[in-house]
Amino acid sequence: MKLNLASLAGLIVVGAAATYAASPAHAADAAATAAKSTYAKERADCDAGRTAEDRATCLKEAGAAQQERKRNTLDNNGSTRQNAIERCNLVAPKDKADCLARIEGPSQPNQSTKTSGSVAGGGVIRETTTTTTGAPVVIVPATPAASAPR
Repeated sequence: MKLNLASLAGLIVVGAAATYAASPAHAADAAATAAKSTYAKERADCDAGRTAEDRATCLKEAGAAQQERKRNTLDNNGSTRQNAIERCNLVAPKDKADCLARIEGPSQPNQSTKTSGSVAGGGVIRETTTTTTGAPVVIVPATPAASAPR
C-alpha cells in the first residue's frame, strides 16, 4: 500500500489541529478538577479545625473562594507587600510614612518597629514609634499679682 505524501501531510495537519483544539478544553477540565480539589482540601481543613477561624466562617470563606474560582476571578498572585502598600496609599498623607514603616520596617533612624502576635493567633500587630524632638519649651513662673492696698 502506497501512501501519498500529500495525504500523509494532510493527516498530520488535521491531527495537530485536533490537538490544539482539544487543549483549551483539557486545560479547562484540569482547572476545574484542581478547583474542586482545592475546595475539598479547604473544607477538610475547616472540619478538622486546622484554620485560625471558627468552622462556620471557614466554610463560608471556602465557599466564597470556590465561587470566585468558578468565575475565574480569584487572584492569589498578588504580592502581600504590594497589597499592604496600596492600603497605605489610602491613609491620610501625614500618616503614610508611619503606615509604610509598619509594613517595611523603619525607614528613618528615629523610628523603631515592634511586632507581636501571629496569624494563627488572630493577627500580627506592628507598632512603630517615631521619636521627634521639638524646640525646648521655657516655662516662666507666674509672678503673683501686686496686692492692692487695703
